[in-house]
Amino acid sequence: MIRVAPAVALIGLVLAAPQVAFAQSDVLARARAAYNTMRLDEAVTLATEARAIERLAHSASVVFARASLERYRRTGDVADVAMARQALLAVDVTRLTPRESDELRLATAELLFADEQFGAATELFESALAVVPEGDTSARERVFDWWASALDRHAQLAPEGERERRYARLLAGAEREAARTPASIVAVYWVAAACRGVGDLDRAWAVAVAGWIQAVRVAPGSPGVTMQTDLDSLMRTAIIPERARAAAAPSDPEAVRVALAAEWESIKKRWTR
Repeated sequence: MIRVAPAVALIGLVLAAPQVAFAQSDVLARARAAYNTMRLDEAVTLATEARAIERLAHSASVVFARASLERYRRTGDVADVAMARQALLAVDVTRLTPRESDELRLATAELLFADEQFGAATELFESALAVVPEGDTSARERVFDWWASALDRHAQLAPEGERERRYARLLAGAEREAARTPASIVAVYWVAAACRGVGDLDRAWAVAVAGWIQAVRVAPGSPGVTMQTDLDSLMRTAIIPERARAAAAPSDPEAVRVALAAEWESIKKRWTR
């Protein structure tokens, strides 16, 4: 008697194997897509699933770490830092593509930032910024913001003379980025913040006003909306009080502060949808 069932089953297995591989790879692709659109909880969940698949584990660990560190930046939950560190220590760089190796460098820089090693993080972010693919505007804006944030924190910890030198470096980088991407509200914010850092308070005010007006035109949910909030905070907590204190005698610093604050509120009111 001819037995055909095993052969049929074998054919079924052969046909099913590519489908399984495709489904597994799709999990990693969906994790990356979730990360790229900052759906961080979803990215962590999908990357966790992909890490359980041996051939995807190293690539997925990089995605998992980056999503966890971005989530830490939003929430301050140190558990995300611990999980990211564990994932990165498990990565074998020889199992990554060149693009994934660049992402690993970024994840390492982000972990250094979380560890408050701001100088080292600045250097890694700067090298990573140089290899962000052309046309990937959202990725470049995220990396630039990480770089600027790291350098800003590095400057805050420096003694006075060195502090201004670091802010001058931040200003030069932010100006290059603003020239490269004129629509970037993130770059405008950092130009304003760096101007304040080097003591050019009049320009800091002017750039912040221009940034606020520019941010009015961005789409809801874009980084520009967040930057508008950040510009407001920069103005109220730093630029306005420092301009008031720098006012020439016999001006009353408190009266100058009140006047500047009222002017800023008037600008916001006129340029708010």
